[in-house]
Amino acid sequence: MKKNSLGRDEWLNRALSVLREEGIQGVRVERLARDLNVSKGSFYWHFTDRGDLQSAMLDHWKSFYTDVVVDNPEFQNGDAAAALLAAMKMVREHRLDEYELAFRAWADQDPVVGKVVRDVYARRNRFVSGFFQQLGFNRLEAEIRTRLMLCYMSWEPNMYAHESQKRRQQLLTLQHELLTRK
Repeated sequence: MKKNSLGRDEWLNRALSVLREEGIQGVRVERLARDLNVSKGSFYWHFTDRGDLQSAMLDHWKSFYTDVVVDNPEFQNGDAAAALLAAMKMVREHRLDEYELAFRAWADQDPVVGKVVRDVYARRNRFVSGFFQQLGFNRLEAEIRTRLMLCYMSWEPNMYAHESQKRRQQLLTLQHELLTRK
C-alpha cells in the first residue's frame, strides 16, 4: 500500500461514491483507505474519526448540492421563470442530484441525518415555491408544482439513466414549460 497522503476532498468524494453504491454501512475507514490505495493515517490527518467524516459528508452535500443553487445570486432577482429554468439546468448539468437516493436512504436509518435531510428539503421547497409564487400561483398551486419538480429532479436521473443527456435536457425544458404554464 502506498504511503502517500490524499486531500480531504479525495476522501469525501470516495466516501460519497461508496455511500451511493452501498449505503452508509459501506463507508468505513479501512475500506476507503484500501480503495484509495493509502494508509489509514492519511484519513486521520483530515478527520478525527468516522463520525467526523460523516458530518463532513452531510455538510458537503448540503453546501455543494443545495446551497450552491439556493444562494446563487443569479437566481435572486429578475424573471422567475427564467431563473427557475436556469436553476433546473444547473442541477442537471452539474449532476447535483447524484446522491439524492443515497442521502434519503441514510436519513431513514439515522435520525440526525434525517433532520439534516428534512431541513435541506424544506430549504429547497421554499426556494422553488418562491419562483412559482412570483409567477402568480397561489400557495397550494405553488406547493404542488414544487413537489412535482423536486421529485422529478431527484428521481428522473435514476429512473431514466439510460437516456442521453440531450434527451433529458429536452424533457427538462418541457417539464419547466408545463409547470410554469397557467
